[in-house]
Amino acid sequence: MKDIERHDDRPQDDLWPTMVEFLLAMRNWWVALCAECDLTAAQGHALRVLDPKRPVAMSALAEALVCDASNVTGIVDKLESRGLIARQGSDQDRRVKQLAVTEKGALLRDKLIAGAMKAPATIASLSADAKARLAALLRKLMTEGLDH
Repeated sequence: MKDIERHDDRPQDDLWPTMVEFLLAMRNWWVALCAECDLTAAQGHALRVLDPKRPVAMSALAEALVCDASNVTGIVDKLESRGLIARQGSDQDRRVKQLAVTEKGALLRDKLIAGAMKAPATIASLSADAKARLAALLRKLMTEGLDH
């Protein structure tokens, strides 16, 4: 990231490039966590997003995953074939398929979320003060939102 060409006169600020690198590195962590549950990263993300207490339309899942509904079909097919979710008809519209997390899916989802909430060793080893400051800064950034 240090070789990126600069297009302005501001002093070099490596916070954002470092955050981008951190987020990309976390992808490998997520892939490994999902693999422990025999899921792809996309399947794990879908299962994490689905609420076991409330079925949702495939279009809502596609929106949550920030992808086209046609891309969700393969993910849903795999989760359904493993008995983790089930397609159900909608009471309001017969054409709409709702996705419901099964009991088996809820158990695996709980395991996945528990794994995600366990900090990697490098994060866990930070001082309590460093963790608190970083958490506060990240909450502030999420609250204020990011402009594109």
